[in-house]
Amino acid sequence: MIKKHAEFCLLILFTPVFFMPGVPELTAQPGFLYQLQNLDIEAVASTGFDLVIMDYSAEGDDETAFTAGEINTLKNSSWAGKSVLAYLSIGEAEDYRFYWESSWKPGNPGWLLQENPEWEGNFKVEFWDLAWRNIIFSYIDRILAAGFDGVYLDLIDAYEGFMPVSSIEASQLMVDFVKAIREYIRPADNGFLIYVQNAPELATMHPEYLNAVDGIGQEDIYYGYDGDGVRTPDEVTQEMEQNLDVFLNAGKTVLTVDYPFASSETEPHFDSATMLKVVDAYTRSRSKGYIPYCTVRELGYLTLNPGFIPVSVQAVPGVQQYRLYPSFPNPFNMSSMIQYDLPGPCHVRAVVLDITGRERRVLEDSEQSGGTHWLEWNAAGMASGSYIIQLDAGTARLTSRTTLIK
Repeated sequence: MIKKHAEFCLLILFTPVFFMPGVPELTAQPGFLYQLQNLDIEAVASTGFDLVIMDYSAEGDDETAFTAGEINTLKNSSWAGKSVLAYLSIGEAEDYRFYWESSWKPGNPGWLLQENPEWEGNFKVEFWDLAWRNIIFSYIDRILAAGFDGVYLDLIDAYEGFMPVSSIEASQLMVDFVKAIREYIRPADNGFLIYVQNAPELATMHPEYLNAVDGIGQEDIYYGYDGDGVRTPDEVTQEMEQNLDVFLNAGKTVLTVDYPFASSETEPHFDSATMLKVVDAYTRSRSKGYIPYCTVRELGYLTLNPGFIPVSVQAVPGVQQYRLYPSFPNPFNMSSMIQYDLPGPCHVRAVVLDITGRERRVLEDSEQSGGTHWLEWNAAGMASGSYIIQLDAGTARLTSRTTLIK
C-alpha cells in the first residue's frame, strides 16, 4: 500500500463516483487527475482529464509496476491523448520502494534521518547526499523505461527545517537537486516533463530553478491550509499566487489542488455549502490562469466535481447554445448555485422573480465572455416560497423555478 505525507497527499482514484443531480457533468476545460494506488487503467482512460499523475506501480514496488503497454494505452486513450506523469518523492525515503534494504534504520545509512511521525515507513533524508541522488536516478530509469511523459516530484519543501549545509542554503541544495534530475534526464529527454509540488517560493529565491521545471502543483491555495473545508487565509493565498505567477509568467503550467470538503475522511459530500467552496476554488484558480482540482485529502475515491468534470475535446467541441441549468440545491435553505452556458460574448442579466413576476433580486448585470458561468444566489432577507430565476443573455430569455425553505 502506498503511503503519503498528509500535507502533500492528493487524489487516489477508484469507484464509487459521485455526481450531483441537476448539475451538468461535462466541461471542456482542461483538467488533471492525481492517483497513486488502486488505479484502474480503464477507469482512468475513460475520463476526460488530459493530465494524469500516478505512481509507476500499483502497490509501489517493482512486482506491481505498470507495464509500458499499460502506460501507452493510457496515454492514447482519448482523442487528444493524455500526458502521464509518474509520482516521485525526492524529500523522503519510503520503506516499500524497490531501493529499501531491510537493514536500514535512521543513521544507517548516514543520509537516512528520522521517521515521519504521521506516516509510518516514511523517512526524512539528507536529499543532497550523492547516494540518495543515485537512488533517485535509478528510480527515474524505471520511469523512463515504462514510457511515462514525465515525473511529478514531491516533498520539494523538505528543504525547510535544514540549517545551511557547508555554508550552502538548503533551498539552494534542493534547487540543485532538481537541476541535477533535469541534467540526468536530458540525454533521453524528447520532451520529458518535470513538475514539482509545492514550495513555489524557490523560483523567486533562485530564478534558475525555472529552467529545470515545466510546471508546478500547489496544494491548499484556496481551501485546506488551516484544515479541510476551511478557506485559506487571504494573505497566504496572495503569497502563494505571487510565487506561482513567477512560474506562469515564465510559460510554466500551474496546477492547484484544494480540499474544500470539511469532515470528509473517505468520500466527498456535495452539500450546498461545500459546492460554494468548490465553485469558488475553481473560479479563483481559473481566473489566475491556473488549472484547478478539488478533492478530499483522505485518499480513496474518484472525486468528480459537479459542473467541472472534463471530457475530451472531441466529445465537447464547445458551448453551442444558451442554456440555463436547474439551480442546486433545490429546494435550498440559504444559498443556491446557478450555472449557465453562453455560446459567445454577450450582455447577461440574471434576476430572481417571485411567482407574480415581480423582480426581487438582481444576481448579474454585465458583459460576459462565452463559455460556462456560475452565479451564487444568497437568499438572505427573502421569505420562504417559490421563485423564478430569469436569465436574459444575448437573444435568449431562459427561466427555471426553485424553492426557498427557511
